[in-house]
Amino acid sequence: MTWFNTNALHNLLNTLIAIICGGALAGFDWTLLGVSDRTALQISGAIALAKIIINAVRDGPRGTVAPAKET
Repeated sequence: MTWFNTNALHNLLNTLIAIICGGALAGFDWTLLGVSDRTALQISGAIALAKIIINAVRDGPRGTVAPAKET
């Protein structure tokens, strides 16, 4: 799967976070899926933490605070 790289993973995680947070904060009834609003927000927080960890591993600690490279 050459199309699936860390950038694609970030896009997928961003989409999941938007769906989960958007639903939890807009009053979506998560109990239909067996979880509470609080649990849904905790799941989205865990996904966001995964994104930070991926960045730290991929770019290193310096890469996460370095200015963007000009193309």
